[in-house]
Amino acid sequence: MKKCVLLIICLVHLTISRAQPVSYEEHFTGERLRIDLVFTGNDTSQDVFLLSLHKESPWAGSKTRLIAPFSYGEYQYNIFSKDGKLIFSKGFNSLFMEWRTTREATLRDMAYNTSLWIPYPKDTIYCEVCERISCDGTFQTMTKFLIDPLDCLISEEKPVYRAENIQDNGPLENKVDLLFVAEGYRQAEMEKFKRDAARFTEYLFEYEPFRSRRNDFNIWILPVISEDSGPDIPRFDVWNKTALGSSFDTFYTERYMTAPDYRPLAQAVSGAPFDAIYVIVNTKKYGGGDIYNYYSLSMSDHTLSKEVFVHEFGHSFAGLADEYYNSEVAYINMYPPGVEPWEPNITTLVDFGSKWEDMMETEGVGLFEGAAYVAKGIYRPAPDCRMNTNTAPTFCPVCQKAIGKIIDYYTK
Repeated sequence: MKKCVLLIICLVHLTISRAQPVSYEEHFTGERLRIDLVFTGNDTSQDVFLLSLHKESPWAGSKTRLIAPFSYGEYQYNIFSKDGKLIFSKGFNSLFMEWRTTREATLRDMAYNTSLWIPYPKDTIYCEVCERISCDGTFQTMTKFLIDPLDCLISEEKPVYRAENIQDNGPLENKVDLLFVAEGYRQAEMEKFKRDAARFTEYLFEYEPFRSRRNDFNIWILPVISEDSGPDIPRFDVWNKTALGSSFDTFYTERYMTAPDYRPLAQAVSGAPFDAIYVIVNTKKYGGGDIYNYYSLSMSDHTLSKEVFVHEFGHSFAGLADEYYNSEVAYINMYPPGVEPWEPNITTLVDFGSKWEDMMETEGVGLFEGAAYVAKGIYRPAPDCRMNTNTAPTFCPVCQKAIGKIIDYYTK
């Protein structure tokens, strides 16, 4: 009973804190802080530890919407002032979270690293990392630690690569800053990377709502140089020396390409402005990967590069779920029955009112069974969508609305 009362008190306090405006100038400087973490565990238990802290280039995010207005992600980090006021929050996913739903996680423990970014604090803060509880979808604290901005062990990053702007629509804090990062491009291939990034930029703005909101985006490119061309392909014994360590066969799935070690990417982007990171991998082989508020990456030169890029960006940027259910994946029990998923474009009908129930009269919107890798019990909002198939001509109205909310979050 005491635990329940304490939980209610904490939730009420957190709700009140979220409703109160936060003054950026009171709590933060113009720089940003990178918080490197290590997640460890298996399919039934997990833990997280602080690895290191880094002072980086100017903060690129909003200076008015510091507390996320939606509860997306399997994890959440909350920043509190030393007097207990919530002054920043954001949700995220991680490769470790996905690994925990694979069969391998039932056999052994593993560790994965990740990085979080916040505006650089003026005074001592507390960072709380929370996990979503699968049985009811609420969050519970995993760890909480103090950060002193004057700590002499916070390293000041000296960026190796300088970002170049290819679409400038205004100040960083009022725009979505999308950063394209080169992976598997040798020095002699940097001009190709620039052409690829320009091509991907045009791909994005072919689709609504991105097309109508183009003026809300700044586009940056980061020419990270690799020794070899292309990613690793383990099943064919192909091992390349690349800057970010990208690889196919993630979780033993042939087309799933990721950069399993997050640290090289975090270090590479330390001098670049970004709200979203997209890694373009120099390969013709079909594949890609995406993780919400983490990164996305995909191949540069396949005939379906456009379709895969836009689909993956929908995941990492807007938190959209996969709407297909008949393709090979490594996950088992990713979406427990009886719990409403947090993603805005799928539902188990447990809390349909929080999803697109108010859009059911919209043309093309309904309830279509089969989504999120399972054929029964989970529903998508449209017969087809960019989050379902590579042949879909557009995002469905529900996904477009969700994307629009994320753009608003960064720009308004």
